[in-house]
Amino acid sequence: MIKARYYFLMIMLGMGFSGYSQTRVSGADDGNAPYSLLDCIQYALKNNVSLRQAETQVESGHVQLQQSRWAKYPTVNGQFNANGNAGRNVDPFSNSIVTQAIGTNNVGIGANVTVFDGFRMKNTVVRNSLSLEATKLDVEASKNDISLQVSLAYLNVLSTEDLIEVAKKQLEVTKFQLERTQKLVDAGSLPETNLFDLTAQQANDELQLINAENNHESAILSLKQAMNAPIEKVVRVSRMDVPDPGMQVYPQRSNEIYNTAIGFLPQVRANDFRIKAADKNIEIAKSVGLPTVTASASWGSAYSTVAKELIDKGTVYNPISVSAEFEGQTIPFVVNFPSQSYDQKNIAYFNQINNNQNLNMGVSVRIPIFNGYNQKFQTQLAKVQKVQAELQDEGVKLTIRQNIDQAYIDMLNARKRYSATLVQVQALELSFKAADSRYNAGASNYVDYNLAKTNLDRAKSNLIVSKYDYIFRTKILDFYQNKPIEF
Repeated sequence: MIKARYYFLMIMLGMGFSGYSQTRVSGADDGNAPYSLLDCIQYALKNNVSLRQAETQVESGHVQLQQSRWAKYPTVNGQFNANGNAGRNVDPFSNSIVTQAIGTNNVGIGANVTVFDGFRMKNTVVRNSLSLEATKLDVEASKNDISLQVSLAYLNVLSTEDLIEVAKKQLEVTKFQLERTQKLVDAGSLPETNLFDLTAQQANDELQLINAENNHESAILSLKQAMNAPIEKVVRVSRMDVPDPGMQVYPQRSNEIYNTAIGFLPQVRANDFRIKAADKNIEIAKSVGLPTVTASASWGSAYSTVAKELIDKGTVYNPISVSAEFEGQTIPFVVNFPSQSYDQKNIAYFNQINNNQNLNMGVSVRIPIFNGYNQKFQTQLAKVQKVQAELQDEGVKLTIRQNIDQAYIDMLNARKRYSATLVQVQALELSFKAADSRYNAGASNYVDYNLAKTNLDRAKSNLIVSKYDYIFRTKILDFYQNKPIEF
């Protein structure tokens, strides 16, 4: 990832240029609309599958956070049961044995709320919030990586275009010299063998141009692949002049750059959130051994098809024959015994529901006494996870430090190479001009002329490579300091 950042200059190169570069990506869907570097990056971000997967992790984190927030609210559940029984049954209202079909219905609603759980739910909300922030920063880091890949491919296209221009100029010089030599041969000033040598040189320069154009096509393909664009798209990059870099010493040292980098890079900030989340995990694990207080309330009612309502019909006198012994004689007589008479009728459904209501309220306390050292092991595991998060943070920072140090050394070396190559090109231009004059005057042979030209052509190509290399490395250091990239 850090190596990718090494090429971060790309992300800014097209965005900060005074001439503002544009990449034209044409296809059936965009009508040949021009694409800037920023457009290419946005296209890649929109179509990158790995990034979309990372974004789903953010959505999952949002859901987990909302779920943990709502967990502290009461749970409310309703109940509705309908049952039918036939044969010998117990009447649920009279508790008498009946031999008939019975239909029953129970309804109710209950609520439970956790009053105290050792702050487990509170800490879970904080932990999920911290984890969500870390996941968001992971997405930002992924976006940086994708942007770097696109920008690197974008700048590779620009550098290959510069090399094409060099190859064209080399070919133009050879063609011009061939025309001049042809006139001198026609005039008898030079032997015809000079034409053969220059014709061979022209063929060689044409081959170099073809190779440069092929490299350009490969760079365009790499750009389309980095953008996740279909191969059918025609990519054209408008010319953008990259100014020659200055030779002044880079103003910041590597340790200053590192101190700035760890303050804003998303992967460092993500690790900070994960360490804080690990602290909350330790508190959550410790809460397993604390009492849990829960309050509950419920309401219910019932209905039965055998429930009857008694209707008073008044007093009924039933004659009962009795007898009594008196002075050795049995005397019979009749007693009218009074009793109440009732009729039965079914009780309406809602009347039963209203009459059979019951309400329950309660508080329960669960006190852990022994749970197989569950709290102990969970706490130990949470502490180990925190150590892992801290080590991951140290590893990321160490990698950043090493890459910044390496980038700084590479920048110094690239600066030396660019400076030396620039001097070399200037010297070889003068040498070639002298060799060209001597060759045209017949004072030197083609071998000397061709050697001077070949050395100059190679130096110009090396100058382009060293120029971009130096710019790349300075912009990497700028990226680590969160500086706007300008040219």
